[in-house]
Amino acid sequence: MTNPFIRHGIEHLSPSTLNTWAAQPAIVVLEKLLKRRGNGVSMAALRGTASEAGIVAGLMDPHMDQVECQDIALREFDRLCGLSPDPKRLKEREGIPGIVAQGLLALRPYGIPSQTQGKIVHHFPSVPVPILGYYDLIFRDSGVLVDIKTQLRLSSEISDAHARQVSFYLHGTDLEGRIAYVTPQKFGVYRIEDPKAGMNELLNIAHRMERTLAVSDDPNVIAAMMTPDYGSFYYSDPLTKQHAREVFGFQDQPENPAVRDNGDA
Repeated sequence: MTNPFIRHGIEHLSPSTLNTWAAQPAIVVLEKLLKRRGNGVSMAALRGTASEAGIVAGLMDPHMDQVECQDIALREFDRLCGLSPDPKRLKEREGIPGIVAQGLLALRPYGIPSQTQGKIVHHFPSVPVPILGYYDLIFRDSGVLVDIKTQLRLSSEISDAHARQVSFYLHGTDLEGRIAYVTPQKFGVYRIEDPKAGMNELLNIAHRMERTLAVSDDPNVIAAMMTPDYGSFYYSDPLTKQHAREVFGFQDQPENPAVRDNGDA
């Protein structure tokens, strides 16, 4: 018998999918099981991808001028956005030069990365499909793996989701983990203190997701178990919210005559 993940068309997991399941499982059901997706990657995510391109270029060539690194990032952002009419496009683009500058300040002291954007696949006996992800940077000489998170306001500490993600990258290595939070004005580089605990949390989420999917082979039955929070940023894309309301939308149910409020009786 195939496992619940395979029965629902999920051939592998990722830290991102598992973190989303922990935060807002309805989104995973909507996108992975029912194939109801929105308009694609957000402007904030594209800002992050483009900024990282400029930062990595400057890390690989420590003599590259900062302005050139910023130009690389801006060109990449424009390429990724195409002709998108998203009103957030300009605001996110404006933050890129500062993010690149701060990212270089944060990470050039670690030296030249030995590996960038590497794929990691782990097979765990308790999870019937592989888990895969992509790390940002490894500095072998420093013994450090770094994940870059771009923001417009600086986090004061590592989020639980980010800790789980980087703990996955560290699993089976002797590297230390760092998360570099980078904004247009400043940066903070924080150490993953207990990667074993983060990895265990991620596996716990996978086990709970598996048990939920095992309830039925019908994705609509799984969807009926979900309660979306439309105020979450996961529903910031209008098309995603529209799909969610069509699938989960709270519609009036016919009255069951056997169940009535007799509070005034």
